[in-house]
Amino acid sequence: KGSGRKNICQYALDCVGDIPPLCSSYDPQSPPLGTVIPWSNDASAKRMIELMTGLFDRWTSDDFTVSLMLFFNQFSGSEIDWVKYSIDATWEKGPVQNAEEFINMVTKCGDCISKCVQDEQCKECLDALTAVDTRDQVASYRTIVSYESELLKDFSFCILQKNNIFNCYAQIPEYPKVPVLSTFRGKPLTKDVARGILVGHLDDEIALEDSKRTDISWKVGAGANVAYDQFPSQNQIFYESVNGNGMWFDSVVYRVERTIDRRNIWGKRHYHVRDGPIPGTFRFSVMDNGVTTNE
Repeated sequence: KGSGRKNICQYALDCVGDIPPLCSSYDPQSPPLGTVIPWSNDASAKRMIELMTGLFDRWTSDDFTVSLMLFFNQFSGSEIDWVKYSIDATWEKGPVQNAEEFINMVTKCGDCISKCVQDEQCKECLDALTAVDTRDQVASYRTIVSYESELLKDFSFCILQKNNIFNCYAQIPEYPKVPVLSTFRGKPLTKDVARGILVGHLDDEIALEDSKRTDISWKVGAGANVAYDQFPSQNQIFYESVNGNGMWFDSVVYRVERTIDRRNIWGKRHYHVRDGPIPGTFRFSVMDNGVTTNE
């Protein structure tokens, strides 16, 4: 526990036996009067227990981990890098920061905002994002791909990428460290062989000897990320750039099932692939709905 009631670092959710749910200073069985004041610690704890319960109910390791990071980021007294940034207007930020962010959005991206809110599809996406905590990668990304449009891309690019209104910064995680494959089929792994592995079963001149020579490189059979696992029927195509200095990766015709308005849609992404410093390592970059992603 932290000192006093302001920052009590404790929670209990989905416990066996007679242990009731609990989050910081908020006890659902005996709600404190402070919950009626939205900027109070009690109200903040109430919102957190609702968010954590929703994440726990998905029964995935990713969502479980995110829920714990959100809790500790808010109540431990230390920031957790993976979840410390938020693009939402929240009581936790306070009126001054919310006002500053709003003014910056209007002054720097007013035209993009105006066009988006006047468009039915773009406005519907903004409303749906407002209803979720955008640090919840699964819910927020599923919402975005449900309403992709040029207006939404321009809106996101201006606010998140060009002007970085919310001062968000993300670094590629250094851990866990995964050892690079040093040999392949009894021989040292070279840059050309590594590229050939990515090309996989595509009918391409740099494909390896026993490639099946089909119209795709790989079809995803299982994933390791809950957000991307929302998209079945993923077909991957890797091929070298014309000048041979890099590669391209098309994650093409993946299906988005159960969009937030219960449609099935298809989408694609076009990644630039650069060789890493060691054969078998690569850097992927893509402009995804106005935001540049580096992996």
